[in-house]
Amino acid sequence: MNEKPRIRVPSGRYRVVDSADHLELWRQVDKTPTTAVREASVDGQQITTLDAMHVIELATKVFGPMGIGWGYRIEDERYDIGAPVLDNKGQLIAHEQTHTIRLALWYRWHGERGEVTQFGHTRAVYRTGTGKWKTDGEAPKKSITDAIKKCLSLLGFAADVYYGKFDNKDYTETQQAATRIAVAENQDAEIDKLRQDYADWLKRECDTLRNKIPHPKSIELASAGILSRLPDKASIARVEADKGRDMIIKARDEGIARVYAEQEKAKQQKEEATHD
Repeated sequence: MNEKPRIRVPSGRYRVVDSADHLELWRQVDKTPTTAVREASVDGQQITTLDAMHVIELATKVFGPMGIGWGYRIEDERYDIGAPVLDNKGQLIAHEQTHTIRLALWYRWHGERGEVTQFGHTRAVYRTGTGKWKTDGEAPKKSITDAIKKCLSLLGFAADVYYGKFDNKDYTETQQAATRIAVAENQDAEIDKLRQDYADWLKRECDTLRNKIPHPKSIELASAGILSRLPDKASIARVEADKGRDMIIKARDEGIARVYAEQEKAKQQKEEATHD
């Protein structure tokens, strides 16, 4: 017997839901405009950081004003002992401190109330890279912001950032294009420009495959790479990828045929030279 899945609501009753609904919210909030991210160096590593106000604004757009459609409460707050700090002789002189909170974020979605919980952390008292001690008076506020972003990420908000998609150049270009269209005064003109860029890119890649690569295997490898990038490029231009895919495949086949023809011609010329 096939039954649709059911979820339990706060009243204790059950509501039947369609399984196709499960990612509805996620797909609505998972994409992030490039204006809401930036590169930062943390402990020597390059990471993509997310603007908290972007996800807060998006949560308000989806759920309603804070305090009505969504909100949070702090369930626990403390200062944890952090890394030990030693003097020149290796003797312990202090510990760094980290501010930690446990935050529960609630929201309303399709008339139901949901809740997720996450921790937020901020270095509160620590020694900097230059050896100076620093106390961050805004550590509690930063911990709240950290926990809110983490809670919303569990619902899919800015999922592309947490997936690491912005490490991919093609994905970043796609989101940059989407952002350009969203903020453009003349969106049609911006889309036309992106489509021309796409057409120019296709022409260059086809020309390379058709005329500039000297080995069949290299042509096949190059075309595979181009075809893997094609969906993102077509998405930027807001066109279907089928026509571009056909163009790349045709250019690949013509390029391979060209190489074999050149090889055959060179072989014949060598044979003729030997007979002479």
